[in-house]
Amino acid sequence: MAASSGILSADVNYEERLIRSLEDMTRTVTHLKGLGYRVVLTSGSFDLIHLGHVKYLARAKQLGDVLAVGVDSDAKIRRRKGEDRPMVPQSERLEMLAYQRPVDLIFLKEDDEARWALIKAVQPNVLVLTADHSYSDEDLKALEKICESIEVIERQASVTTSERIRQMYMNLGERLGPKLAEVLPGLIDSILKRG
Repeated sequence: MAASSGILSADVNYEERLIRSLEDMTRTVTHLKGLGYRVVLTSGSFDLIHLGHVKYLARAKQLGDVLAVGVDSDAKIRRRKGEDRPMVPQSERLEMLAYQRPVDLIFLKEDDEARWALIKAVQPNVLVLTADHSYSDEDLKALEKICESIEVIERQASVTTSERIRQMYMNLGERLGPKLAEVLPGLIDSILKRG
């Protein structure tokens, strides 16, 4: 099925793609399923969007007609990955996803949201997970009751966002190290003389 306008069009129309409540998400996907569309759902941080993200979204979209993407809020990412994350604020991450051709619906997953709230709201035809997902076998059995099917897709890049950030910090340290070694002794001496 192909659509020429609305949320399924090639136009970005960010405001139409961003779904602001679980109730609106349920209403939207129920309508789409009623029209015969297969709805695919995936979620993630999507911090510093890279080629692996784009390829992953394209693979997920191939499993159905409509791709809904849950995006972890800044607070949710900070709790899981530390205070220096995300690198890109949620407002930008949401809008960047609207520019990704495979993405039809976007939803911000808040930190205080109930477990699996988005999955329950969408009840996707296909739930897409990465191969390194954190769901237990018991979780997957419970999710099979909510979702028509669950597909696991390998990561589409050899380097994750977290690894890229580590590499940036390491490279920065390597570049700054020699310069700091030159200036630091004099700086320490001047501080000690003042004290």
